Amino acid sequence: MRFDTRKVLAIFAVLLLLLPAIVACGGGDDDDDPTATTSGTTATETAAPDSTAPADDSTPESDATEAPDDDEPAATGTTGGTSQETPTGESAPQPTVAPAGGTFAYGWNVAMRGDEGGSEHNAQTSTAVQESGFNWVRFQLEWQQFERADNEWDPLPIDRLVDEFAAKDINILIVVAKAPEWALDPSGNQFLADYSQFTELMTFVSQRYAGRVGAWEIWNEQNLAYEVNGTVRVSDYAELLKAGFEGVRAGDPNALVVFGGLTPNGVNDPSIAIDDLTYLTEIYQYNGGEIASYFDVMGMHVSSTHNPPDTMWPDNPSAEEGFNDHESFYFRRAEQLWDVMVVSGDSGKPVWITEFGWTTENQAEGYEYGVNNTEQEVADYLVRSYEIARSEWKWVGGMFVWTLNWSTLVTPEDEKYAWSALNEDWSPRPAYEALRDMPKN
Repeated sequence: MRFDTRKVLAIFAVLLLLLPAIVACGGGDDDDDPTATTSGTTATETAAPDSTAPADDSTPESDATEAPDDDEPAATGTTGGTSQETPTGESAPQPTVAPAGGTFAYGWNVAMRGDEGGSEHNAQTSTAVQESGFNWVRFQLEWQQFERADNEWDPLPIDRLVDEFAAKDINILIVVAKAPEWALDPSGNQFLADYSQFTELMTFVSQRYAGRVGAWEIWNEQNLAYEVNGTVRVSDYAELLKAGFEGVRAGDPNALVVFGGLTPNGVNDPSIAIDDLTYLTEIYQYNGGEIASYFDVMGMHVSSTHNPPDTMWPDNPSAEEGFNDHESFYFRRAEQLWDVMVVSGDSGKPVWITEFGWTTENQAEGYEYGVNNTEQEVADYLVRSYEIARSEWKWVGGMFVWTLNWSTLVTPEDEKYAWSALNEDWSPRPAYEALRDMPKN
């Protein structure tokens, strides 16, 4: 969960909100995304993609700037489920390809480098993924870095990441987020000025990485105001998701479209955040329920703070003090989100939990609860989470741990450091060892 607890808790304190939005798996602004970036370069200018044109395999002459933050491989091993028809209202285009039944997606959120000097780091990352027995990765493509000006593309950093994982047959899920300033609606009445520009982006990237990137998650925690230019509106995301869906279908009909994971929270102030359960309910009700026709997989983010995965408020609350008196603080929040899908007639789709995890003792402000989680407890909680999903939640087709290796790129003062399953020298922590040794499929 890319939710910056420090920023939001400060705002909540001022507003005396009782239920702060929480992050279980990570922070929220640009610095908190799972990909490192280094050398800056000038983007190459490329014409907008033709939806009927073949994938562009050429490499631009620009150097790398910043690599995306969250990633996950796809192309094979996709999960089961079929898209549902629109419950009511005007019908929308249906997916040409539904998720194929099969392999559970065992995924890592990974920290990568898109710069020219990042090859060794990236190779170590992909090796760690392979040795853990996981079959997917997830990282972020920042639109604002990929297309700094309209129709000026800089794909080389993402090329490097895709090449690394695809060469090792690791499935990739890319989450696309961070709109560039030039694409925003200057009036503030809606998120983007022209949603067709997002369709162009998604057509371009899905064509370029067709057959290597198997899934595209459309946005990240769009129920946070700072992820959508300051105001949360379900109508904005409905239009964004439709635009993204149409782009992916044009560029690579075989790729999956994943609904962007929402950040777990109990706030209902559009200038800060909207409760994830409320948001999901409202977007399923929007415009006659048409949203169900524009994604193949439901993405979810679940928080846990210091609460074991079998606990849940209010019937079986955690014994820890603080961060335990609202459902959004618990791993089993996913069950409530699933209930919304069922009530909305969308139970035929699979769910991927694209961010979840526990931090150990964390030096960052706002993550003090991590001191209550020992190394072994985090390992046990992660394994137990997979057991719950595999034995109790037949509707879950994949889970992506936050995070594999941010500790190799940030200092201990950064909140992402303590979430990592590897130490900064790449040696395994108990969490990595437990997940590596965990039975899979």
